Amino acid sequence: MPLKEILTSIRQHKLRNALTGFGVAWGIFILMLMMGFGESFQKGIFKIFNGYADNTIWVWGGETSLDYQGRKAGKSIGFDLELLERFQRRFSEIQYISPESNSPQGMLTQYQENNSMNSLKGVSQQYFEIKKLKLSKGRYFNASDFLNLKPVCIIMESNEEILFKKKKNIIGEFINVGGTFFQVVGVAKPGSMFDGSSRNSIFITYPYFKSLYNEEALPNFMMSLHKNVDGPKFDKQFKNYVAQLYGFDPEDSKALFTYNLSEQVSQFQALFGGVKIFVWFIGFCILLTGIISIGNIMYVNINERTREIGIRKAIGASPRDILKMILSESVVLTTIAGMVGIFAGAVVIFLLNFAIQKMSSEGDLIRGVGFNIPIIITAFLILIVSGVIAGIMPARKAANIKPVWALNQES
Repeated sequence: MPLKEILTSIRQHKLRNALTGFGVAWGIFILMLMMGFGESFQKGIFKIFNGYADNTIWVWGGETSLDYQGRKAGKSIGFDLELLERFQRRFSEIQYISPESNSPQGMLTQYQENNSMNSLKGVSQQYFEIKKLKLSKGRYFNASDFLNLKPVCIIMESNEEILFKKKKNIIGEFINVGGTFFQVVGVAKPGSMFDGSSRNSIFITYPYFKSLYNEEALPNFMMSLHKNVDGPKFDKQFKNYVAQLYGFDPEDSKALFTYNLSEQVSQFQALFGGVKIFVWFIGFCILLTGIISIGNIMYVNINERTREIGIRKAIGASPRDILKMILSESVVLTTIAGMVGIFAGAVVIFLLNFAIQKMSSEGDLIRGVGFNIPIIITAFLILIVSGVIAGIMPARKAANIKPVWALNQES
């Protein structure tokens, strides 16, 4: 059936078809927005985890709570650099390992007349391989900094803005942190929101940190595993090894604490997988409402065009021709409505992205609304198939109309 004839037929009942098509357009419009916001929120959540290596584990020493093989409960579990090196030699799964010691309290940091409150964080060279802090200026720590106990530091860009204002060349300058002077060797960009404390941290070498606070044992450290390592499986093996090393019950839940980032990532992936299914279900239900409306409108059109269908069959139109005519009108109406919904969705998403980019900052979870072309194409194809399905029953009814009966209906 020629497209011009189909459009002419649709225009005969403009308001009715427009209202029916609106249901379909609204459905795909809402689906686009829901999927767009969902995708953007998912990217924002995973951006939090991107500030660390994929398979990162934090380890904290606790205190034994169970008697074990003649040893009384109450033993404190701590670590040192030599033990961390031993862990790395013992487990080939460990790619990087580093202490992460924090000063017990915030300290006044000064540069000339400018000051801020910060905390010191003692780390190793491998720390910056685990926590992906990129430098905007200067360098990372080197071997000489550790061997010679140099009072050097890496500060965050937020600290640079407060302490140095508009001063451009700050590398090599000294800052006073709680009465100790440190030379700035690097400036780091903001990392992940997952560790907001880093924004107010000043990084120094762990040996120098230890000399400042006389830290007898490391209370905690962090490590990253190679990508293909099963994090939960390694976690269990590591706990058993530490339990054997220190002589405490492997089932003692208070002796050693770990936090596995890969497990959290997996949980969020499962969560967003469920959210996507839910969004598709809601969108499909909205679309289904519009499709049912199109089917009902096709029935109404057939009842109003009974004589026309009878005349077509009387002058030679076959049932198959009538079937194609009704199906074509249903598919064209659905397609037009779907295209209107996609266009409206694209315009709204563009305007939302423009507004969000003007108002959002680096740390915001949602920095735009996604525009997923494959999903839109899939939804559009579903619409076309739905248009065919919606027109099948009315089309079969029209194809079975007897010419004589149809001509007598409106005579």
